[in-house]
Amino acid sequence: MLEKTWKTIDGTVIPDLLSKIREVMAEPDREIHIGSDSQQAGKFTEYVTVIVLLQKGKGGRAFYIREKVSRVKSLRERLMREVWMSVNVGLELNAHMPETVGLTVHVDANPNLKFRSSDHVKELTAMVVSQGFKTLLKPDSWAASHLADHVVKHKVLGL
Repeated sequence: MLEKTWKTIDGTVIPDLLSKIREVMAEPDREIHIGSDSQQAGKFTEYVTVIVLLQKGKGGRAFYIREKVSRVKSLRERLMREVWMSVNVGLELNAHMPETVGLTVHVDANPNLKFRSSDHVKELTAMVVSQGFKTLLKPDSWAASHLADHVVKHKVLGL
């Protein structure tokens, strides 16, 4: 997935994402956060995955990729695909990063029982943790529930 076309939030294409990530991660106190979100649109479901390179207390840089597939009808399937896309990116990044780099996958599901996504929280969390990543759920999963959500709803420059 890393070899596909990634963009910055302003729509600039990043020709070599791994080089850019290595450059940014060379700075001290960096963390990697990954999240995905989706949106139904007619006969399609559109997914966005974001990678955020965060420097504690100083902000960060974000990159995204967009994918459109035939409409996914099941909430469980949509959430599973979102999380797998994030985990897959994390696995690819891990192969190129030193072991000291912490990676967190943000899951766009809410453990609060009043939300439909709560039925899937254990399964989604297990998918992330079983691959060795830290996980965050709503309301703390800002990479998925805010940034990826923002991008998937086309609120991004350059679109």
